[in-house]
Amino acid sequence: MGYWRDLCYELEITTSNGYFSLPAEAESIMCATVDGTHHNLWAQWHDYKIGGIPNSYSAYPIFGIVDDGYGPTMEVLPNDTNHTLQVVYPYGTFPEEDGCSVYVEYERESGEKSNYLLFLDGTGSTQTLPDDDIRKITEIRFEGVPVKVRLQAVDTATLTKVYTLAEGRGDFVARYRRYRTSQPSNGDTQKIFLLLKRAFLPLMDESDIVYLGNVNAIKCAILATTAEDNADIERSNFHWQVCRQLLEEEKDASRGAARQVFTIDPYSGNGTPQNMY
Repeated sequence: MGYWRDLCYELEITTSNGYFSLPAEAESIMCATVDGTHHNLWAQWHDYKIGGIPNSYSAYPIFGIVDDGYGPTMEVLPNDTNHTLQVVYPYGTFPEEDGCSVYVEYERESGEKSNYLLFLDGTGSTQTLPDDDIRKITEIRFEGVPVKVRLQAVDTATLTKVYTLAEGRGDFVARYRRYRTSQPSNGDTQKIFLLLKRAFLPLMDESDIVYLGNVNAIKCAILATTAEDNADIERSNFHWQVCRQLLEEEKDASRGAARQVFTIDPYSGNGTPQNMY
């Protein structure tokens, strides 16, 4: 989807790590500030190609924020402590649904690779995987989950440190967009303020929000999809073009007078061509 009306939103993230992950409803970062300071965004492998990297989960401060691709979890588990996994539904007991499950592949303290399929059977609000020496997560799959649940890891030794691994509903494989930034000093936390572009999420309930609210554009999109299903590419491209035009017109109307204008002042007020803004 393009940068049309209501497809951008703001989010504040607090982290003590040298990385952060975007939620599933976000596709990419448009602008970012860290502790009130604007940071440039760089493409994947930018700092690797220039100077290498001392830690795979942080970036040199001079690089700002660097795209790190996708990972199976929102937070990375420390590989020097053991963890147990829990599926949590914070709004009551799990609903009783046939085939409602969460599948996890992981590595244990011994290096053994293992997996577990946890069925959400409608009892309680928290269900725990049997292994308590988990060090690394390699894959997470949600299958037939009708409500939004959270998969989290708990430090086995202290039972106080909690890591959010994945959350969502429906049928999907967990993949989260991850970015690296500089590691906070002395275990401090840093506040990251983001302007994000929305990602498309499948609609499951009648109450789900459709952010592209232009009815005519949606109609053209349905006609374009129908033409694609009938192998009519020419007619499909026509409807997609009209759809994009309607969304662009809606965006321009919603912006009003708040539009960027490229202005050239060749003499900068003192007879010398200096400033272009």
